[in-house]
Order: sequence, then C-alpha cells, then structure tokens
Amino acid sequence: MESTEDEQLERVNSLPDLELASTSSSPSSILTADDSRSTTSSGEVSRTTTSSSGEIPALLVPVLVDRTLLTGDELRVAVARPKCVGRNNKGVTWGFTSVIGRRREMEDAVAVIPGFMSRTCDHVGGCMAPGSKTSSEISPVHFFGVYDGHGGNQVAKFCAERMHEVIAQEWDRETVDGYEWQRKWETAFSIGFEKADNELLEEAIAPEMVGSTAVVAILSGCQIITSNCGDSRAILCRGTETIPLTVDQKPDREDELLRIEGGGGKVINWNGARVFGVLAMSRAIGFHLYFSA
Repeated sequence: MESTEDEQLERVNSLPDLELASTSSSPSSILTADDSRSTTSSGEVSRTTTSSSGEIPALLVPVLVDRTLLTGDELRVAVARPKCVGRNNKGVTWGFTSVIGRRREMEDAVAVIPGFMSRTCDHVGGCMAPGSKTSSEISPVHFFGVYDGHGGNQVAKFCAERMHEVIAQEWDRETVDGYEWQRKWETAFSIGFEKADNELLEEAIAPEMVGSTAVVAILSGCQIITSNCGDSRAILCRGTETIPLTVDQKPDREDELLRIEGGGGKVINWNGARVFGVLAMSRAIGFHLYFSA
C-alpha cells in the first residue's frame, strides 16, 4: 500500500538528528547518495563524505522536501533538526607569550579570565540552534585581552585588571532582543572601552602621554566575538588558513583620517602616518594629550 505524503513527512521528522546541509553550502557540505562512497587506488572502498561542521552524518535516506519525495540522485538536502555547534566544546586550551624587546620595562599586558560570565548559548547571541537542549544550558564564557602599552605600562595594566569587568557590566545593562545581538555586543564594547578610558582620566592613573591599544576576544561554546581599539589585531588560524577578525584603526585609513581631521586633529607622515606625527594608531585607551577612545 502506498503511503500518503503526510505519512512520509512524519517518517522524516522521526529520523535521528542529522547535521543541516543548506542548499547555499559549499559542495562539500551538500550530501548526495553518490558522495558517500569512493574507490581508493587499491580498489578498496572508503568513506569520504564531509560536512561544513566537520561531522559525517550517520546515514542518508530519502526525504520529503517541499512536499516532494526526493530519492537517489535527486537527494540534495538533508532535512533535520539543527544542532548547536558548541555541544562538544566543553573546554578550551590557551597560552600566551610576551617579549619585552629593547625597552627597560614590559609595557604590554595580557588578561585571561576563564568563565568571566556564565550564560546560555542563545543569550550570548547568534545561536545556530535556538530552542535546542544545548542552547538553553548555562556554560562559561571566557575573556581574552591583549593590551599594547606605549610610553609606560600603567594603562595596559589597568586595562588588564578592569576591562573585562566594565564590558560584563555593559553587557548586562544592555537589553537588545532577537537578531540584534551583534549590536548589543558592539554597544557593550564601545561603552566599555570609553568607560575604562574615562576612569583612567578621572583617577589620574597615568600621565597624558601614556596609553594602550586593546584587542579582546569573547569565547563561548560556539561563538568567537572580537573587538579592538587601535592597531592591535585578532587573527583566527584554521589549518593553513588565516582569517582576520578585526580591522586595524590606523590614521591613514580613509574613515579614520576624516574623523581625525573633522575633530581638529592632524595626520602627519613621519615614518608612516601618525596622529600629530606621533601616534601610529588612530584610537587608543589613554593618550589624553591627543585623544580619547
């Protein structure tokens, strides 16, 4: 007896969880019956199917897509419940090294704050599987910061001790719902940087000629969220591939040049573009003689 379309659809929905293969994915993540087996040079059969998440689906079956039953070579989309990519990311390994160079003292600082916040995946933002079990589990969110001090170490040390606290405070204060979580992080970083800069000035922690750049990364189970102030940068290394995660704020960058000159500043080429011929970055924490964050 032939089954109805509703029965076919119900059978699809009862299948074990598969990774979602979108029609907009790269060819390696679009699964077909022919992709699941290949012959090696020795004549032995081996499995070579890969997906964009690095996991191999357990099985390939005919599925009902848009009320049409696709089988065999017609199968192009595996319909399944999406999974949170962070479900297996239960820990993180980290390390850093600092080199003083020719200066008399180390002017840079590094901050690693494991579990500086505890949040659910969907609260951090950008969850790939909202409503899944993993997305609703509370897990640690880690903070990493690198601060490149100039003229002294006071500002870099202050940032290492304080920056993660003000960013966490601003994140809790901001209330942005839905898909606007990126704007919420942008606001938390922007106000957090500015707040740290204002505290430096109010408490007279450092001379006006001392400052620091900043690059920070927030790491959850499935998110890497970065922000920078100045020309310190974050890069993601994946195998032999390098992916820039930040954009340097330099005085000769078109938008930064317009902003500086619009505020009455000058960019002078002195061994490269520099603010008033001194600073090689266009934004920083500190350096109140020239500008604020």
